[in-house]
Amino acid sequence: MSPARESADSARTDGERSAIRVEPDGTGGALVVLAGEIDQDCASELRDVLAFALGAYPRGLVLDLAEVTFCDCACLNVLLGVRLEAGYDPVRRVRRLQVRNISPRVSRLLELTGAHAYFPVGSGPDAQPVEEVKPCA
Repeated sequence: MSPARESADSARTDGERSAIRVEPDGTGGALVVLAGEIDQDCASELRDVLAFALGAYPRGLVLDLAEVTFCDCACLNVLLGVRLEAGYDPVRRVRRLQVRNISPRVSRLLELTGAHAYFPVGSGPDAQPVEEVKPCA
């Protein structure tokens, strides 16, 4: 899929489908909705779409993971990498990648890997400002 597309369905050999949908929010940011099985088979596509969306929407992205039925470590690595790439908006004092909803399956993966702190539930548009992250010297 071309990263320029704002919606995609990835065909799966086992009949399950994954979907990535990017919706502008009208404020310079976007809502990214992931659904279905998000695993190593679509990790590269997910990385491309999220990287493109970060460039296209300067106010950042809000991920909605409520409809994700499966998420593996390849997907988690993409999300962690994009979180780092997105960085922090010092003017609004929020991270440029936030999460609005997390499915139980994704939540379980985050708990097992210790990554839950990086994607707090409810950190979407109404999130409280966070302290600025300063780089190590």
